[in-house]
Amino acid sequence: MAYKKVGPPPKGLPPLPRLKVRKPILSKSTNQCFVFMSSLLNCWASNGEANSVCSGFEAELKKCMETYKPAKEQISTINYHAARLYPKLRGKVHD
Repeated sequence: MAYKKVGPPPKGLPPLPRLKVRKPILSKSTNQCFVFMSSLLNCWASNGEANSVCSGFEAELKKCMETYKPAKEQISTINYHAARLYPKLRGKVHD
């Protein structure tokens, strides 16, 4: 079976100065204090505000807010690789 000749890259790529992905974040961490805050708000809704039943939830939320430190977001390296490979995809500038 004969092979098909492959020509130069297609000219249909837009004339961008660079190829870039917006917000290349791999994973985001959720705040664990949201659970304590929602349980406190539910307690207040069912028992009334400043009720002694909800004091445990208040203490848990205060402790969580004092000790919580968000994890650093993991950023993808897609923009680095796109910037490196885009000139090879685009071809010569003066074609």
